[in-house]
Formats: sequence, C-alpha cells, structure tokens
Amino acid sequence: MADEILNNVELKEEELEEVSGGKISFEKRPDKAGWIQHKVTASDTLIRIANQYGISDWRKIRDWNPHISHKTNMIRTGEWLWIKR
Repeated sequence: MADEILNNVELKEEELEEVSGGKISFEKRPDKAGWIQHKVTASDTLIRIANQYGISDWRKIRDWNPHISHKTNMIRTGEWLWIKR
C-alpha cells in the first residue's frame, strides 16, 4: 500500500523547485559566452560529467547550477546543466 501511495504522489513545479533548491530546466536555454550546456542522461553522475569535460572537482558543476541541492547532489535525466569551458 505504501508503494501505491508513493507512486501516486506528484510534485507541483513550485514544490519541485523547493525540494531541489532552485529552478530545474528541462529545456535547453540560450547559450552564454564561456559556457556549454550538458543534457543529463540516465547513466550520468556529477563525477562522470566532470570527468567527461576534464573538470577536476565535480563540486564545481554543483556550484555552477544552484538548483542542485548540496545535501543530495541529485540530478535528473533530461535536465540541462551549465558547464564552464
């Protein structure tokens, strides 16, 4: 029964922002100089993304994307992250 209840829970956008610590973007945003955007896939972790772009510390990605909670470091498939070049 508990699983049924959890499966039926839907968060409103405002609640999702509150849980995650900021605005999550599931649409590619306009480019800005010195930055690239990375679309999160199912196998991505902050460490894998950092390694892919040659970033020495995965925490930099978290800091560049304020919607990522410092408590959970959770990213979601389909969201776009800013990566500094």
